[in-house]
Amino acid sequence: MEFQKVFRLRKLGKKPQRPIYQFMTEEELQEAREEARRKAERMLQMSPVMEERASATTETLETDPQLAGFDTCKYVFTDITFGVPDRSRIIVVREPDGSLRTSSWEEKDRVNQIYFPKEGRRHYTPQMFEPEQLESVMGPEKYEYILDRNCLQFEPDHPTYIRTSEAVFSHISEHKHFDRLHSTKHYGPMIFHFCWTKTLDDFLAHLVWSGRLEEAVAAIRVYTKIHTESRLAASDLVTMTLEDVVRDFAKYESLKPGKVNVALDKLLEDRANKETLLSGHGAK
Repeated sequence: MEFQKVFRLRKLGKKPQRPIYQFMTEEELQEAREEARRKAERMLQMSPVMEERASATTETLETDPQLAGFDTCKYVFTDITFGVPDRSRIIVVREPDGSLRTSSWEEKDRVNQIYFPKEGRRHYTPQMFEPEQLESVMGPEKYEYILDRNCLQFEPDHPTYIRTSEAVFSHISEHKHFDRLHSTKHYGPMIFHFCWTKTLDDFLAHLVWSGRLEEAVAAIRVYTKIHTESRLAASDLVTMTLEDVVRDFAKYESLKPGKVNVALDKLLEDRANKETLLSGHGAK
């Protein structure tokens, strides 16, 4: 949790608030720090990861022949009760042939946006989410912006949401820009994606090269929670050393074991050289 990154100024088209300076006692300062931490935790709340919604299927509730041909357009009936979650809101459609059916996902999204609009969400799909356009804007400076817009525009189980997220995570893995999402709400879903798709190797190697062995083992634990059938999931990771956990992952689960082992060997070599240098100077 890097506070400077979490609370940095963003270009949102709004006038920034003026800073406020005040004298505080040590107790008040500690309370302010705790409040800042709680605010940062809310801002870093991870986006949910969901399976893609089922294809557009509707259920016919009734068919009234007396209403057939009454009008040439469809009638949409919506429960607009406040406090009802959009996903649970009852929306039905009366077809010109007299049948009454449940709404499709597309109809539900559109009607919810009409009655309960979310600030920043468009009633249409912005062109930036088209695969060709997305590829042209993809880059280190745009990862977080694209994912933020993705969360705002679509629900987590929307096909476009999932496709966009996977495209960004794949681009990050390909170009080794993992730390661009560090201390953002998208860092956890990115690691989950690597674990789910069994493409964790490059990310692990990056963490090990950076000396962040504990973070690498934490990611491996997520992997074993998802893939409970894996050989590593049967191991007692708590009693194993960090190095052994990474070694076993490279041995049993890794698609690029050479890259992971080379990174670990380099880290251990650097540690040994540092200890030798310190001991030569009488340091402990």
